[in-house]
Amino acid sequence: MVRLWLIVVVAAVAFTVYAVIDCATMPRQRIRSLRRGIWILLVIVLPVLGAVLWFLLGRAPATEPGGGSGYRGPEDDPDFLGGPSGPERHRTDKDQDDETLRDLEQQFRDRERDRRRERDQRGERDQRPDDGRTDR
Repeated sequence: MVRLWLIVVVAAVAFTVYAVIDCATMPRQRIRSLRRGIWILLVIVLPVLGAVLWFLLGRAPATEPGGGSGYRGPEDDPDFLGGPSGPERHRTDKDQDDETLRDLEQQFRDRERDRRRERDQRGERDQRPDDGRTDR
């Protein structure tokens, strides 16, 4: 019987502590009926009953299913990702890989052109015939 009472007391304390923390961290817009300080005092003075009243009467429901203006992870924030702000198509990994490959190929062509230009300025000629292939 003592164990049962111990379990009930521990559960009541945990429920009360959870209610106090929830009340203390709740945005002001979602607190109904009373001010935050009064709710915290009520939950502490009437441990289980105050916590039940807080969860039933003190908390306003979230305005949106995702919690409204609460925290959004970076993957859900288009401004963080630098993505398109309009109804544009989202880029896939393949699109990004293709663009990276095109950029690298362009850099390679620019370097080869610069090397040839330098050789031509020095009067050197390429020993092998240039057949236009770049896969060597």
